[in-house]
Amino acid sequence: MSVIGGSMGGMQALEWAVMYPRRVRSLVAIATCMQASAQQIAWGAIGRRAIRLDPAWRGGDYYDAAPGEGPQQGLEIARMVAQVTFRSDNVFTDRFGRELADKAQVGDTLGMWQRFEVERYLEYHGTKLARRFDTNSYLAISKAMDLHDVARGRGSLQHAMGRVAAPTLAVGISSDMLYPAYQQRQIADTVTGLGGVAEYMEIDSPHGHDAFLINGDQLAGPLERFLANASKSDL
Repeated sequence: MSVIGGSMGGMQALEWAVMYPRRVRSLVAIATCMQASAQQIAWGAIGRRAIRLDPAWRGGDYYDAAPGEGPQQGLEIARMVAQVTFRSDNVFTDRFGRELADKAQVGDTLGMWQRFEVERYLEYHGTKLARRFDTNSYLAISKAMDLHDVARGRGSLQHAMGRVAAPTLAVGISSDMLYPAYQQRQIADTVTGLGGVAEYMEIDSPHGHDAFLINGDQLAGPLERFLANASKSDL
């Protein structure tokens, strides 16, 4: 079977390829890494801290809270922080610039809490997620991504990745600030260096980490070709 995943899904795909080398026949790892970096952990830690400091979180025991009274504010802030990492500086600048959202309040003197358009955008995404996502689940997923390390319990990165027997396609994104393209190059280089078959391709996009969801047109052709070749090698 083929395993394909982007971001956290890519972490799972890598883990399955290491755990089950005889079952995984091809691997596609998109915008992900073999080990979470210090900066990736730092971004996650800020979001979790915001949730922990929300009094309504109550140490995770908030399930008897009335609708709208749970730890929404902490989760909203966590999502706002994450949203910044999903896109690139160019996208934010082109879309929002320095435009103020609260234009009706603008006078001769700008106020402390007048929002920029980019602030309103982040608040929208924070509120949207908080309405449909469980806060403790968000914490668990965030921590799982930071703990991601295929070498854990396997001695070394080389020993772990040496178990990958499947042809591998590692996909990077030119503007990804959350999982920079060098991490996907490392996946391909590591597999190749250990005697495996791997290739690297890069999505050229200004959309940052989210580009693998937005620029499917760039991914479709190489993915189709890779899977066809991998299927032939199985025969």
